[in-house]
Amino acid sequence: MEKHEILSMKNCHRAATVQQIANPEYGVWKFEWRGQKLGGNAFYTEYAHIASKPCFGNATVISDNDNDMKFWEVLTWKYETNMAELWEAARRAFSATSFDPEKRAAQYIREYEKLLLDDLKEIPQDEQGQYIAKFKEWVATLFAKHSRIMSAAITGPARFPTERNRKANNSYESAVAEFQSWRERVQAAAARRIEAAKPQEQKTAEAWERVKEDIDRFVDWNLCSTNLYNRLETIARKGEVELMQRAIDYVRELNKGRKRPIYTERHKFFKLAELAAAIRGRRAVTAEKTDKDVPFDGGIVRYNFAEDRLQILFNEKPDAGMIGTLKHSGFRWSPRFGAWQRQLTRNAEDTAKHLLNIKLR
Repeated sequence: MEKHEILSMKNCHRAATVQQIANPEYGVWKFEWRGQKLGGNAFYTEYAHIASKPCFGNATVISDNDNDMKFWEVLTWKYETNMAELWEAARRAFSATSFDPEKRAAQYIREYEKLLLDDLKEIPQDEQGQYIAKFKEWVATLFAKHSRIMSAAITGPARFPTERNRKANNSYESAVAEFQSWRERVQAAAARRIEAAKPQEQKTAEAWERVKEDIDRFVDWNLCSTNLYNRLETIARKGEVELMQRAIDYVRELNKGRKRPIYTERHKFFKLAELAAAIRGRRAVTAEKTDKDVPFDGGIVRYNFAEDRLQILFNEKPDAGMIGTLKHSGFRWSPRFGAWQRQLTRNAEDTAKHLLNIKLR
């Protein structure tokens, strides 16, 4: 006989169907987590769960505690990926800050599982196993750090270690921020890989749909034509010749049915395809150049001609002040190159010279 897991606080949110342990002949019951609201106030709501057999009209209320749930076992789950192995770590995490650490543990386990499942929608299938493992490592770290935090209401005010508790709080908050940063970096990198793996025809079709939506939105909402032009010029400056020509053709077609044209034929909008072609030509020439490195005290400035980027590579991670200055100056961190970079322009050179107090030419 197949052995099933007993229904409990740590798994009931995932249960889809259950059966009575003592009476398996009663068959399969549909399980509704928090299917009944019992009451509460502005700060707390109490729920019970429902086990039902719709075809017979039978339903059983199961209270939200292990003493009531232990008479049921789970047959199927809503989802398989879970953090049940972190239950004890979660309970310990709130033992000094909550009067009911089990419920707090269950809450955080549920929230982290939901966060993980949402993240996996953006992660390629072959990378999900690694992501799940690292995600759980982070959650274990967060639980461990939170377990060092105390509440005077729980532990008592006598000799309460205020300073140590402040440091524990700061350490936990810092870890939460690092965890969020890690998630964003991994998802952004995965999105880039997914985008890079798309066939060029698909990329072109998707890019055109975005441009067409912008133009249609302008027409439908009667938006400012200058804002539309600025958006399209940005795309043209990336060398998207074919995209700009399609936009021009589309606007000309729309103009035929309008009393007032979106742009007149004299408008600079109709020169965007030429602008894109000129920029593409310049980049083709630039891409053939050999990368150039300019050393400075603490790293190098790299002219990455193939990527059309000016990159700053530090020997050591810059301090928070420098990172803030780099971001304010238009430089963005590239995990792929391990560099702070922005588009290779004269303005970028002038900014780097000012930031680093060096000569580049």
